[in-house]
Amino acid sequence: MTYRVPEIEDKNIIFIGHGIEGKSFEKFIETHAIHIQSFRYIDQQDNPDYLDKLKNIDQESTVVIKSPGVPGRFVDVPYTTATRIFQQCVQQIGAVTIGVTGTKGKTTTTALIAHILKTTGKDARLCGNIGLPMLDTLEGATQATIFVVEMSSYQLSEVEISPNVAVITNLYKDHVDYHGSLETYWEAKRNIMRNQTNNDVLIFQPETEIIYHWAAESDVRQAVIDPTETVDLSNSKLFGDHNRTNFLLARQAVQAVGVDKLTAQNALTTFEPIKHRLQIVREVNGITYIDDAIASHPESTIAGITALVREVRPVGCVLLGGQDREYDYGPLVKMLKDLMVPKLILFPDTGQKIKELIPETYQPEILETSDMTEAVTWAAEHTPSGSACLLSSGAPSYSLWKNFEEKGDLFQ
Repeated sequence: MTYRVPEIEDKNIIFIGHGIEGKSFEKFIETHAIHIQSFRYIDQQDNPDYLDKLKNIDQESTVVIKSPGVPGRFVDVPYTTATRIFQQCVQQIGAVTIGVTGTKGKTTTTALIAHILKTTGKDARLCGNIGLPMLDTLEGATQATIFVVEMSSYQLSEVEISPNVAVITNLYKDHVDYHGSLETYWEAKRNIMRNQTNNDVLIFQPETEIIYHWAAESDVRQAVIDPTETVDLSNSKLFGDHNRTNFLLARQAVQAVGVDKLTAQNALTTFEPIKHRLQIVREVNGITYIDDAIASHPESTIAGITALVREVRPVGCVLLGGQDREYDYGPLVKMLKDLMVPKLILFPDTGQKIKELIPETYQPEILETSDMTEAVTWAAEHTPSGSACLLSSGAPSYSLWKNFEEKGDLFQ
């Protein structure tokens, strides 16, 4: 299919950021024969003052396209994004979009939705923040296609089209460094449902009260899950209350496009958990090594520890710390103390913060390091046999690693 994208046709394109999304956009132009005059990247790695190159462009003949990783408040000229263009193309197809956002749980929920749909034979296409650029999934799509999109606050910041089915897993304090304030972060998340109509569905759980206020100002149909509902996870590879909630959100989403509850439940048995999300790596000398590298928020670490203690085994060692985004580590430290987790490995930058919060009544043995090999070697020597060694840093990875995948791969 040839898409009409009038805002970029016959224009000079400047793409901000030379990462996976930029390469995807360049491929999109070539694949769908969209005629442009020229294409070039500007990137911080090439020049720290790269955004200055936009000051003197001819805005009549040039279109700027921004990567999600660059905050829009730093770009002083009009721009569009690959997410916006993807949404325009989906409208031209007439396909359905299920969008998922939230501070935590969105990756597993998105993957669950796509998996359940695929087991029914539907043309479900998983994409977005989960690692596959949206534009890469357009080839061969039809009105019967269902795009299942994980949407980060970065991607949602500038969108003007909301998905047909929107799922908000939860909202906590995060990404204030990018958005400038907590209010702006939540307003970005709100874009997933801001432009929904009474033909669309908003799915959420009752713990996040602000979503009720958003929904009250909209005509959208609301579907609030009951987070206390019993779900049988015994025949699946998922465990923990947080995954029960993720499944309930996913089940509600697939029901919105015609899949019944029993089909959704049966699909759980063949679902493979997301890599680096409470992934049991192996057991060595009585120690179970668990990779939860995707947990970049203290709430996620708390949920992971809770699930492990209830359903797997005691936690003997936790690897914590990373980029400092001013999170509150008090509740996490209280949990570590209540469980008397005997060993901690602390990475910079937040490792020191966590250490300073540890009370005198809790004296775990601590290794402070910035090296994963040293960390795992120490854990192997000090974690009690019969317990779990958990990588769940409760902070973003960027102080030491390129991303959580690199951190998790090194741990494994």
